[in-house]
Amino acid sequence: MGLGDSIDKIILEKIYNNKYYLEYLRNNPKWYYYLDEEPNNFKVFEENVKKEYKITMPDKLEKVKERINFISTLINYFQNN
Repeated sequence: MGLGDSIDKIILEKIYNNKYYLEYLRNNPKWYYYLDEEPNNFKVFEENVKKEYKITMPDKLEKVKERINFISTLINYFQNN
């Protein structure tokens, strides 16, 4: 059975259009079964992908915070030298 044989077409499109979804699905093949049996599991799938690849909103905010701190450190360094 291929990925497109019975999984909902909308879910399939979302998976194929998102590199994180595809990679996670390839690394966690049990999700083929879960999504095929119950398409409503897609929300849980999305949450797992976002946690795995650290692309949740708090993760994104943390990355922005780290960048701002880095830039601030650089500015302070150049102002003092």
